[in-house]
Amino acid sequence: MRARRRAGALALASAAFVCGAAAGQEAAAGQAESAGDGWRLVWADEFEGSALDSSKWNIQLGDGSAEGLPGWGNAELQTYRAENIAVGDGHLAITARREDVDGHRYTSARITTAGKFHARYGRFEARLKTPPGQGLWPAFWMLPERSPYGTWAASGEIDIVEVYSRDPAPFVQGAAHYGMAWPLNVYSTGRFGIDPADGFHVYALEWDETGLRWFVDGAHFFTVPRTTYWSYFKDPATNAHIAGGDSAPFDQPFHLLLNLAVGGHLPGDPDASAFPGRLLVDYVRAYQCAVDPASGVGCGGLADRVDESIRPTPASDVFRRQYTLYGDALGALALADGAPAIALEFSIRDDSAVALSEVAEIGRGQVVDVEASACGRLAIRAADSSRQHFFGMGNAALATPLAGELQFDLYIFGAATELAGALRVGLDSGPANVGFVELPIRHLPRDEWTTITVQISDVVRNPHGAVDLHRVLGLFALAFTAAAHVRLDDIRILCAHSQQGGCGIAASSSSGRANQPPARTEGGARTQTLDS
Repeated sequence: MRARRRAGALALASAAFVCGAAAGQEAAAGQAESAGDGWRLVWADEFEGSALDSSKWNIQLGDGSAEGLPGWGNAELQTYRAENIAVGDGHLAITARREDVDGHRYTSARITTAGKFHARYGRFEARLKTPPGQGLWPAFWMLPERSPYGTWAASGEIDIVEVYSRDPAPFVQGAAHYGMAWPLNVYSTGRFGIDPADGFHVYALEWDETGLRWFVDGAHFFTVPRTTYWSYFKDPATNAHIAGGDSAPFDQPFHLLLNLAVGGHLPGDPDASAFPGRLLVDYVRAYQCAVDPASGVGCGGLADRVDESIRPTPASDVFRRQYTLYGDALGALALADGAPAIALEFSIRDDSAVALSEVAEIGRGQVVDVEASACGRLAIRAADSSRQHFFGMGNAALATPLAGELQFDLYIFGAATELAGALRVGLDSGPANVGFVELPIRHLPRDEWTTITVQISDVVRNPHGAVDLHRVLGLFALAFTAAAHVRLDDIRILCAHSQQGGCGIAASSSSGRANQPPARTEGGARTQTLDS
């Protein structure tokens, strides 16, 4: 009989804590009821049978291509198969093998509780023995059951334990991934110096509304408070980026995963001597804090001692910039690189059938009134015709979906505007280098003010033209495809980045590329500046 850390009978979970097939399940005799006063066991798998329990686990197959993530997003080398999973002698075994299957040189397995068990807050632990081989990457981790804050990693990822190296000495790692959607994601990591292959070790995460705490064999080694993590994501309702709440993204239900990857960005290529490699799992358990299930707060230190000397990762937040092109009047463009502010002007194409004026409107002050009798175009640009460099917002060659936005308030006079027409909103780096997003009039509110947001990543992806973000001339361009009467106000450019100073507008250099702040690492969270 295997040694058990605790004994008792399973306490039932609250409906808010688990869902799917796991809700209301009772454990067999001999399972742990609590991890300490206040903790209630709500879900567990002790792997006592002869096969994986399909009521608790899903088996994920393939190399991630079916999910749109070839190599599972990490350049992993294996394909996952059910044949690499075995349950017996009280253990789950996931085995990585060197064998040619489906065009891959390696096979392994990955299982998940998605749709069968998920939780918001609690204590999650597993007793594991990991393989020692170079190039293997075992992990016990969590992903959001849903992704209300958008794509990875804006909706978060929690790595309870991952093992990917023995150099210069064996260690295990815990991590929290958060921030913005890739490639502007960030993470915080902590390491603990043990040899995870020398036997079984217990890895645990305690998660509540205030943050995340990691433990190995009862030793607390890493803390990420909620002042560290954040989420900044595109709201589908408005097309604009917004910030999540104080505890986002780790304020939503997450499910569990176990896998043994081969190769990838962290471990690198595997050695032949690593195979076959086995991840052995004695048990997986999840507990709820009965002191305050809604917040999860109140059970810290009740199972494993919380070490108050553990230094939490520093506070962080999204970096944001706003450039107001027109408020009550045209403004001056204050550049991010410290160059003198640039006066702005309206530009109307000579052959354009557009009449522009500034009028006073009660409650708004001065606004821009535009009448187009047919197709026409206006723009806001530097009065000296200088070009500007939009950095940290992508570029015309590679439309990386970063968080740069054109935003303005719009009023459409419905009776004077052809419903079959459209507004083309974008940027230009000359008449032949225009990028835009087309907004059909029939889809826009009329006879009322509304805020319009256009993503710059969508502007540069437009197949009908190519704006060079290193040499922008028209900072805001608006074209009409038919007769229209509109008013504009609060015309602005916004950007956001995971690195302080990572996005903005700078003077374009003579080569068409301006200097930009270098990437750097701060407070345990890797950040990067992406310009191409």
